Amino acid sequence: MLKIGVVGGLGHIGLIQAVCLAKIGYKTIAYDIDKMKIEGILKGKMPFYEEGLAELIMETINKNLLKFTSNIKDLKRADIIFICVGTPSFPNGEADLSQVYSAVEQVAENRDSHCIVVIKSTVSVGTCRKLTDNLKNKGLSERITIVSNPEFLKEGSGIKDFWNPTRIIVGSEIEQIGKEVSKLYQPQGVPVLLTSWENAEMIKLVSNAFLATKISFINEISFLSEKAGADIRIISKGIGLDPRINPHFLEAGVGFSGPCLEKDLKSLIYQFQKKQEKASILESVLQVNERQRQRIIEKLEEQLGTLKGKKIGVLGMAFKENTDDVRRSHSLEIVKNIIAQGGIVTVTDPCVKKPEDGGISKEELSNVEWVESPLEAAKGKDAILILTAWEEYKKLDIDKVKEAMINPLIIDGRNLFEVEDMKAKNIHYIGVGI
Repeated sequence: MLKIGVVGGLGHIGLIQAVCLAKIGYKTIAYDIDKMKIEGILKGKMPFYEEGLAELIMETINKNLLKFTSNIKDLKRADIIFICVGTPSFPNGEADLSQVYSAVEQVAENRDSHCIVVIKSTVSVGTCRKLTDNLKNKGLSERITIVSNPEFLKEGSGIKDFWNPTRIIVGSEIEQIGKEVSKLYQPQGVPVLLTSWENAEMIKLVSNAFLATKISFINEISFLSEKAGADIRIISKGIGLDPRINPHFLEAGVGFSGPCLEKDLKSLIYQFQKKQEKASILESVLQVNERQRQRIIEKLEEQLGTLKGKKIGVLGMAFKENTDDVRRSHSLEIVKNIIAQGGIVTVTDPCVKKPEDGGISKEELSNVEWVESPLEAAKGKDAILILTAWEEYKKLDIDKVKEAMINPLIIDGRNLFEVEDMKAKNIHYIGVGI
């Protein structure tokens, strides 16, 4: 049985990769430099929320299939090592690949036999070739063969996505090694594309850029929908019935955010610029997305006038439902905007109960009150903003919410309710494109 190593083994992608490969039956070691997090996970404290993750970790640990380490030397006997470290953005959009280069070099320096190193991290086009050249220059190329195998896991459904992938993309200069990686986990009927490093790297970036484009497209149409008295939800349904378009990522709302779409979009734009080309469509996608966030503030100002001294309840801090991730969250930016204008903000989120749950410093949102429930967030408020489509928000007791507020104004960035239902309850309800 192959032995698997995972570098960045406590990150969202790395931990899911490690635990699911262990579940299959591979002896898996997840490496991470954060000893405190490793100690925490062994005590049942997860570094992030993902449905079913804690149970799966405990199961594979108890079966002696999954181990954690902060010593890179523990991976020296692994046959295949996955690199799942972060690639954050520089201010100009360029991906910071320093963690990837460092991880690959550390693996190579601590090997005494050959292994396959699989890049799962989202990287710029050409990275695998540059990594290989770097290893050659350092006299380490005989120890490692680089393969690109981009991930397509969505936060909140990462484990389900691992077991039910839409496709498996493998970039390799050596066909047999590419096939070996693709067969680690290949559910029946799932297409596998064996290709070059550059193609595999590009597929990941372009996939996210296209999804972001669909979101900004329908959000731009929502501007006109509001002006024309149309309903963007019906429009989305109508065009989504066309199989050439499909309904996915056609829900108008507050826009995309989180750790992936915006970052990868900016990375792709930067790569265009490096080639002296202009990414006109991609740049517009970012502009529309930023405008969509601002429109939420404008809707609030249209109803309340100045925001100074106004009390606003915000439902949802995570960038999407079923996760506790607040990185690059639209909610975070909107809350900061309201505070900057003198608004008084109370926030609630099912998973982010306090700033540290979302990795937010207390100084960053020092004047924000954090409460447990939507009803607490609504108490005494001039308006409520719904910014994350949590299932429990769809089931809110609207009568109680209205009763708690001093002014029954709900601005819904996720279109969770029907306008006519809200009118019947004498609630001033404002959605997006409806």
